[in-house]
Amino acid sequence: MSGGARRSGAARVEGAAARRPTQRVGEAGRARANRSARLGIDAFLAEPERYLATGRRVALLTNQASLTSAGVPTLEAVWRAPGVELVSLLTPEHGFSGYEDDATPIGDRRDPRTGLALQSLYGPRRRPTPAALAAVDAVVIDLQDVGVRCYTYPTTAALVCEAAAEAGRRVVLCDRPNPLGSRVDGPMLEPARRSFIGYLDLPFQHGLSMGAAVAWGTRGVGADLVVAPATGWGPGSSAPALPGAMPLPFVPPSPGLPTPEAVALYPGLVLLEGTNLNEGRGTTLPFQLLGAPWLDGYELAGALTELGVPGLRFRPVSYVPRSDTHAGATCHGVHLLVEDGTALHPLAALVRILRHVREAHPEEFSWVLAADKPWSKLPGAGEPWHEPVTGHLVDALTGDDSVRCVVEGEMPLERAQAAWSAAAEGWRRALG
Repeated sequence: MSGGARRSGAARVEGAAARRPTQRVGEAGRARANRSARLGIDAFLAEPERYLATGRRVALLTNQASLTSAGVPTLEAVWRAPGVELVSLLTPEHGFSGYEDDATPIGDRRDPRTGLALQSLYGPRRRPTPAALAAVDAVVIDLQDVGVRCYTYPTTAALVCEAAAEAGRRVVLCDRPNPLGSRVDGPMLEPARRSFIGYLDLPFQHGLSMGAAVAWGTRGVGADLVVAPATGWGPGSSAPALPGAMPLPFVPPSPGLPTPEAVALYPGLVLLEGTNLNEGRGTTLPFQLLGAPWLDGYELAGALTELGVPGLRFRPVSYVPRSDTHAGATCHGVHLLVEDGTALHPLAALVRILRHVREAHPEEFSWVLAADKPWSKLPGAGEPWHEPVTGHLVDALTGDDSVRCVVEGEMPLERAQAAWSAAAEGWRRALG
């Protein structure tokens, strides 16, 4: 590593995308992005020497979901890139395949295509080892985030930045558009609730690209972070990128998000992980179903339709999840159908749905405690870089207890939303 690495703690964003990187464009299903749009990995591959400064040995943090805009797997493109010597691979939650189960520790492996070592950053180790960093000049990151704080790829990127800062190594983060657009929603993270599923001081749904989110969240660690920008995506939209709104094919970033509809619903349905309701995991529709053995799907669909949740329709369903909550049991509930991505506010929608379910089934509905999750027995439990081990899991997912208070009738949703908006406005001013 060169002695010229910057240690100021402020990330540099190359090109025109400075503080607020461009997001996904237009209204869902209608507007089209500029066909000359370029991803951060494209920018890096076009001029690797510009981003690496000095030294060409790199470790690559990526998975199989990451492609160049030409459709070439990022691993293949970097492996064959002139001016780059790929030394090792790092993998986040879900492994390099992107299909390992959530919250399942992954061991180190070897990539069969390149023969390179795959060092897992989702197991007892959450940061690259000093030896791995000593063997490279920089770490290159190319992962698809989904714009919600509890999604773990930005946490892993931030932990890499921390380790790289200690080792005096550069980090090049290849940016990608936020598929949820520029909308900001939900509470800020209370510092006492910091964990692997809530590591960066951002709103719950933050409206930033991963490069901007990680640059903000690691601004005080002294990282030499350079963001290769995603450019040409047009002005930011507050709506999620549903089918037809992006010029590139949708690639599932993780096993629980196999479709754009699942991504659009994720800021709401991810909170079901903090309850005894199944969110569709263990089925072909993760983050698109809501069910439990004690629900009546037709009754629930009718009640939610009458409730009038903007942007959604509800289809009664019965299903048997193969894994996760209520595995092997017949669940009854609803399939959430996104009718209007612009009108959909998934967090508020889910809060209203949960409030109805709790009122209708006060004896059956319950919250999950973080201490009851298997991860609470793993090495590192209790550390801020590990999953939470105390309190209600839903509070750790959202960043405070406001969602739970609204569902339990202790606070009006409007009051919670006003507090979220006020906190977000202060954050925006600090962001610049």
